[in-house]
Amino acid sequence: MQIEFGEKIRELRKRDGRKQEDLAAALGVTKQAVSRWEANGGYPDMQMLPAIANYFHITIDELFGYDNDRQIRLQSYVNQADQIRNGGDIRQLLEFLRNAISEFPSEWRLQCRLANALAILGYQECEPNATISEGGSVCLDREKNAQNRYLKEAVSVYEAALKKDALEKDMDDGYRTGVIGALIGLYSFIGDFENAEKTARSQSPIKISQEVLLARAAEGEKAEEYCGEAILALMHELYMVIDGFITAKHSLTYSQAALDAELAVARLYESILEDGNYGSFHNDICMLYLNCSAIAVRLNESEHALKYLEIALDHFMQWENFSKSDQLRESHQLTAPLVSKVKSGATSFVVMNREWFEKRIPAAYVDTIRNNPKYALFFEKS
Repeated sequence: MQIEFGEKIRELRKRDGRKQEDLAAALGVTKQAVSRWEANGGYPDMQMLPAIANYFHITIDELFGYDNDRQIRLQSYVNQADQIRNGGDIRQLLEFLRNAISEFPSEWRLQCRLANALAILGYQECEPNATISEGGSVCLDREKNAQNRYLKEAVSVYEAALKKDALEKDMDDGYRTGVIGALIGLYSFIGDFENAEKTARSQSPIKISQEVLLARAAEGEKAEEYCGEAILALMHELYMVIDGFITAKHSLTYSQAALDAELAVARLYESILEDGNYGSFHNDICMLYLNCSAIAVRLNESEHALKYLEIALDHFMQWENFSKSDQLRESHQLTAPLVSKVKSGATSFVVMNREWFEKRIPAAYVDTIRNNPKYALFFEKS
């Protein structure tokens, strides 16, 4: 019992990033006393056990190794957080996660969800911060973005989650990839390119990525599944790279070349998912056609701009219905030939909401879209 207790105290303290001095101060004992407990050289008074359990936000049973209740409670918080996020109320999500993390201060599933919520609020608050450089190009006001309180906290929370995972290796591989991508995006947005590049260079090159290697590592149905996953992942990353490059190089946002590139990627999605069953990929296609509409406006191609905007809105409405239905997301299966064996089509997405979408409707087409009976229900919900 004594050995198990000492190990448990040390495990809990490291889990929460606390020092022996922190626990000692909270309990009104010396650091040496805590050190003896952890070294199995002593045992606290029985009346102190409730205070120790309370300090770590666990029950006395959990203190002695019975942690099933804790895991159930943690999973409940994760599920509730996802439900709030699907509802679109990011500020409510932020408040909920802060309260949950006060009980589970070092749980990566809560930390990463908190960082994501902070990033969303930060991006919303920063937009559309831009400045005209001496060369006449438009670029992000990265210095101002670096002062954004939400973005600064998001970076620190992501960094803490990854630092802890580097030691304990308990984060899901897929989630870790998403976190690294989100963190690099934040670094770039606030102008911390040194850390962005350092983090990126620490990852594996695309030719030995998990998806590409798995596509060569099986046969039969398993090979079909892995190849499908690789196609979806590479397609999504192609979109992200092209769109990021166009956004970063202002002159491209006024070019036919950029419009052609965005359309080519959109049509790649439509070709791969040829039967129109897009699932969560409505998100990517919506974003692509929104970008096409914005570029067409700049090129004075009003007819095309409106057409692309309507396609984007159609995809947004379908994505919204899909994302808000737990049953749809959990039971969804892609059915196009190249990806029909994929068990999950989910990848890393920007969280879109109505406010976000409406801000991206070109001013010249707001009335036209609002007066279109096809979209009446969409604007009634706004």
